[in-house]
Amino acid sequence: MHSQSFLRINRFQMSGNKLDKNRTLTIQITAEFRENPSCLPCRPSASPRGEQAGLWHPNSIFFFLLIIVLFNGTNSAQTEYLPADNPVYNFLERMESLQIINDYNSFEIPKTRNNIAGYLKEVIQNENKLDEVDKKILGDLKVEFEFEIFNTLNNSESLIGSGHYDFFSQKEKYLFYLYDSSRANFFINILGEGEGIFLNSSSAKTSAVLTSIGGEIRGTFLNHFGFLLKGTNGFVSGSKQAATARKDLSYNYKLNETPDETFFDETEGYLTTDFDLIRFKFGRDRMKIGYGNIKSFLDDNSPLFDYLSLNLKYEFFSFSYFHGKLQGNPSVEFDSVSGPSNVVEEKYFGYHRLGFNISEDFDFGLGEMIIYGGRPLDFSYLNPFSFYKSIEHSNRDRDNAMLFLDFNNNSFEGLKLFFTFLVDDIKFGKIGTGWYGNQTAINAGLKSYNFYGLLPVDIQFEYLRLEPYTFTHRLSRNSFTNFNYNLGSFLQPNSELFFLQINYRFNHRLDFSVNWSYTLHGANPKNPDGSVKENVGGDILLGHRIFDSDETNFLDGDMEYYRRFSISLNFEPVNRYFITFRVINFNDSLQLKKSVKETQAFLRLGIRF
Repeated sequence: MHSQSFLRINRFQMSGNKLDKNRTLTIQITAEFRENPSCLPCRPSASPRGEQAGLWHPNSIFFFLLIIVLFNGTNSAQTEYLPADNPVYNFLERMESLQIINDYNSFEIPKTRNNIAGYLKEVIQNENKLDEVDKKILGDLKVEFEFEIFNTLNNSESLIGSGHYDFFSQKEKYLFYLYDSSRANFFINILGEGEGIFLNSSSAKTSAVLTSIGGEIRGTFLNHFGFLLKGTNGFVSGSKQAATARKDLSYNYKLNETPDETFFDETEGYLTTDFDLIRFKFGRDRMKIGYGNIKSFLDDNSPLFDYLSLNLKYEFFSFSYFHGKLQGNPSVEFDSVSGPSNVVEEKYFGYHRLGFNISEDFDFGLGEMIIYGGRPLDFSYLNPFSFYKSIEHSNRDRDNAMLFLDFNNNSFEGLKLFFTFLVDDIKFGKIGTGWYGNQTAINAGLKSYNFYGLLPVDIQFEYLRLEPYTFTHRLSRNSFTNFNYNLGSFLQPNSELFFLQINYRFNHRLDFSVNWSYTLHGANPKNPDGSVKENVGGDILLGHRIFDSDETNFLDGDMEYYRRFSISLNFEPVNRYFITFRVINFNDSLQLKKSVKETQAFLRLGIRF
């Protein structure tokens, strides 16, 4: 006797139309088990009429699960990611600290536009709790994210095809947009920017003018697949020294290729899939990892890199993973026929983190990072669900694995506390002995919005400490760097930093901030010719060598003091027209009695249409 199982579809119902944001698909499935010696799937004609259309082989289960996944979502879900420098992230962090929204975590950004819209919907429901400035900021955000929140484009206009376009309106502006909420949508923008940079120091007074233009196209199709393509080209007029005071130009390859080069370019792009509980992404854009203003793990201190990522989220649990391609140690090879050629060592970066949202006010995470290089892509680190430290051991200890934990708490309304602890390497039996191998990092801080309702002001304080040799490695290719730039903050190992910032919102389009930082650094003592006299673990590019001392204490070496004071003003007089003014004052006391005093001023004008 042969037993064959089937599925009967008793009901198939779809509710909603293509403009309804909450389309649902209902499938009622009943499992029936029939004994059939003739094996109906092998001979469909043997099925009694009336049952043939309702019986399905178990292999068809996959088909129905796929249907459920594809239809279990919102029609206008935007799977593109919002750039990490968008000011909405500051707004949402403030809303989290004020307990107006729940389940928001700023440890990893960027987030998808659909995620952002979900949080903004929570804010809209609690709009009566906002002060007057934030109510107007929320009004602007309703325009910016109108499509994601309301599934409409009533407050948007395009230069091509709309019939009316006002460059000075407060509507959201596009060069062109096209949308069909059940199939696809596309948004195209032209980006323009001009910036003046002025340097004033004891050694030089110089300036530069930067102009750039570019474009961006982004979109989502079939509600779950998104993409972005962005590119900009620019030119420098004036001093290159002044131009490279801008961080992203200091490592721009084209601009720094030759002394007389004045051209620079940059590109971002990715393909992403979003099925609510699970997201995949492949491409390149700016990621930031860490709490506070000084991102301890991943910031904009180094060049962009390409990566593959996976994110899972369900209720209180989340898992994030990415594997990226970095640039290792650069060198130049010379050939008598072809001439010089650039050589960059292979290097890769792996990251994964388990997050737990324990309550509305408290969440924490546990994670690992791995740096390896000098060989092709290692498939053992492509597996998201593994322990990097154990894999490093099985790979014969050739790589640099790190563990970290973090937590975020806002139990007190208006006050956010955060803490991150990283272990690069450690032996518990040698804690407190000065052993060079105990390499750790601490980042702690608070953000206070306790004057909310009285004054539109917030205060932020952070402390960051890197023990000697932290983020370094005995093999230089495994240092925590990208093209020899620290992946996280600018801070060198064997340092500590104190940071204070005050932000004031004059109105919804004008904000002002002032910050001060003080850094102490134990630098490696040097010989008169510039070579390292003694290695105390104060240089991220120089790990411990076999002839270096096994003992070094925090802030050993030549003491250096870095003092930074800056003010910035951000103004958006008309929607998508930006004016930013920033002044930074440097007052540094370095080794060999060298003193650096310099003032940098930046005036940037930007437009997006």
